[in-house]
Amino acid sequence: MLESIVTSDDCDNTAARRPAVACRSVLMVGTDLDGMGGVRAVVRGYLDGGLFERYRCVYVATHRAGSAWIKTVTALRAWVKVAVYLRKLDAPLVHVQTASRASFWRKSVVCLMARWAGRPYLLHVHGGEFMQFYEQESGPLTQRFIRSIFAHAALVIALSEEWRERLLRICPTAPVEVLHNAVALPNTAGLLRLEDREPTLLFLGNLGKGKGTYDLVRAFARVAPLFPRLKLICAGVGSLDEVRQLATQLDVSDRVVCPGWLNPERKNAELASGTLFILPSYAEGMPMALLEAMSWGLPVIATPVGGIPQVIEHDVNGLLVPAGDIDGLAANITRLMKDPALRERLGAAARTTIETGFSLDEALDHLSRIYRRFGLEARAAGEIA
Repeated sequence: MLESIVTSDDCDNTAARRPAVACRSVLMVGTDLDGMGGVRAVVRGYLDGGLFERYRCVYVATHRAGSAWIKTVTALRAWVKVAVYLRKLDAPLVHVQTASRASFWRKSVVCLMARWAGRPYLLHVHGGEFMQFYEQESGPLTQRFIRSIFAHAALVIALSEEWRERLLRICPTAPVEVLHNAVALPNTAGLLRLEDREPTLLFLGNLGKGKGTYDLVRAFARVAPLFPRLKLICAGVGSLDEVRQLATQLDVSDRVVCPGWLNPERKNAELASGTLFILPSYAEGMPMALLEAMSWGLPVIATPVGGIPQVIEHDVNGLLVPAGDIDGLAANITRLMKDPALRERLGAAARTTIETGFSLDEALDHLSRIYRRFGLEARAAGEIA
């Protein structure tokens, strides 16, 4: 069975192989909801938005942060749980939340299990480096296997139109649909910037080259003499020591703060009081941190990669700078810091963008429409799982 999966290319006959079966429950598979990262934020939003109350949903985490042993045990236990739920749940639709590399390999096992059980699966693709994983890091045999996983999906979910086009390059006949990431809108009472706080540039994400963190520190060092009170907060996991070392080399270590991962309360406090949000990534899907910052009315600077151009229009609801353009990044930071009226205009427009196109309620309604295509019906009010 596995040999036929790996050595055959199913993209030419996708429709014939796609199961057409009714579903009455959802088995969602993803990462640890108490962990970190964009996938966790997306699923946590679904959970907080009431998706699991609206439908009969069970969630299984295949990944938990920690040692290689912890990750292996978590994956093995998850696969056992998936096998049990595939037999125990009432006609489940398997909703797989995956990124690239190890995340994909863990979830590919779940996809195979769903196929063997005769259940349809949705492949919800996150992460800005999936095409790099497929095109540059995978050999011909591995690419065939990835195409097979796409070909047998009942639906592939992309985060933006650009990513839909990219994923279709993997399997042109796969049914790929766009479902934007989305965030809940914070209370407008929290949108007032704290005037008495030191002006702050805020970055949230995985610190390192891919997210442009080093570029940001270098740009900050260039503008720091112009704004003596300005600070840079680089919050998240990743290369914290390297970022701190770079700040020391550039003589701005006393003004660059790397607090690590922020819990929801601390993160919201930073978003409510920050001056600018900056995400100078080299690759993205649809970054949750950017959407969250915009929902708080923060003026944002980002790079036109992945799904970001579908969210930000330059000089309308944010500023776009080419990835790796440190001079441009510094110039735009300077421009916004010198123009409070521009910051106010862009921040208000950013908030409106989330309200009208990337709200959690809208995303949940879209996901509900997808589920209904597979026969899923929302539970009646007051029904207990």
